[in-house]
Amino acid sequence: MEKIKMTKRENDVYNYILEYRKAKRFSPSMREIAEGIGLHSASTVHIHVHNLMNKGWLLPCEQMNRTIIPVDEGV
Repeated sequence: MEKIKMTKRENDVYNYILEYRKAKRFSPSMREIAEGIGLHSASTVHIHVHNLMNKGWLLPCEQMNRTIIPVDEGV
């Protein structure tokens, strides 16, 4: 699947997820992402995460709650 270009805010979300996973070895919650990038609403983050999945940058992990996997990280 070809990746579609990210918006600036999607890039912020994506980079936050990468750094968080690198540091803690698990995915951040929507609230943690919102706080980490200076947003007030976790629902806004949810929209960005959903868009990143549709654009081919993130994969959901249905077997594990709260798990978002960057495509470049593999499964």
